[in-house]
Amino acid sequence: MKHLPKKTPRPMRHLLIIFFAVVFVIAPIGVAGQPPPLSLADILIALRSKKVTLEERNQILTSAVKERGITFEFTPEIEKELAATGADANLIAAIRLKSLPPPKVAQQPKPVATPTPTPPPPPDYLFYQKRAEANLSKGDLDSALADYNKAVELKADNPDLYVSRGRAYFNMKSYELSVKDFDKAIELNPKTPIAFIDRARSYEKLGDRQKAQADYKKALELDAANEVAKAELTRIEAEIAKEAAKNAPPPKPVEVVKPEYVNLGALSAASTVKLVSPVYSTIARQARVEGIVTVEVELDTEGQVVSATAISGPTMLRQAAEEAARRSKFKPAMFNGEPIKGKGVITYSFKL
Repeated sequence: MKHLPKKTPRPMRHLLIIFFAVVFVIAPIGVAGQPPPLSLADILIALRSKKVTLEERNQILTSAVKERGITFEFTPEIEKELAATGADANLIAAIRLKSLPPPKVAQQPKPVATPTPTPPPPPDYLFYQKRAEANLSKGDLDSALADYNKAVELKADNPDLYVSRGRAYFNMKSYELSVKDFDKAIELNPKTPIAFIDRARSYEKLGDRQKAQADYKKALELDAANEVAKAELTRIEAEIAKEAAKNAPPPKPVEVVKPEYVNLGALSAASTVKLVSPVYSTIARQARVEGIVTVEVELDTEGQVVSATAISGPTMLRQAAEEAARRSKFKPAMFNGEPIKGKGVITYSFKL
């Protein structure tokens, strides 16, 4: 460093000393003669210098920061350190300004081609079948029938669709149409018991017990363990026998040998003196067993039940039905105006 003239005033001398210290000592000349940016160490060393006052140091450093910039990122921790070393508000503001990153140039978003949506596949018959079943469960028979028609149109060789649509017709009391659908289901699959059972019920609604009886028998032939077919066949046979007995012409006045007993068929409410309801056993309830039990009973001449035997129905429910039948009482069977032993059938329905 060159010696300064002795006549230079002391304050100005001090300013020049700190100025040269910052420019040439703390920060050497950079490329092409330009002083480089100030580091944090440069600023802290200059602030601690005792050559001039702190106010003068801040003024010189503030000018240097504005002209040359800084090499570090300005953080809250650095701000605290600078303030503790003696940096004033102007110097800190200049450092903060030089520390700001250059503004980013906003890039225009590239246009994105809108994808062409792939059309969904058309609904199959299962879609309409499931929706029809949902509508049927809600009692919306018209909507259910419309969906069954669409499903049949798409899958005309599926017997289950005809059975389902036949039941919809049955619920709408269109029994002739339901018979046609059950006919088609049987044509497509002649070994499905349920179609015969459903058609038998439609025949009953149409008043044709003989055809209903034949269908119940066919269902039982296909599935000998089908309890519904067993119970319905027993019932309708009893009804046919009762109807036949009711419509039978009066016997000719001939000598008739008194039989041992009279077959009363299905014992009706008209012939009942006391009908005891069966007790649902705890085991059967826990097992969730339901069904129809048919009990064959023998009556003495006073209408008392002397024998009761379950002939159909779930095994777990038969004993309860037999016990109830034994405690029941009926009007005695009559033959030529005289009481006589009788046999009949009682049907009990067990539902949880």
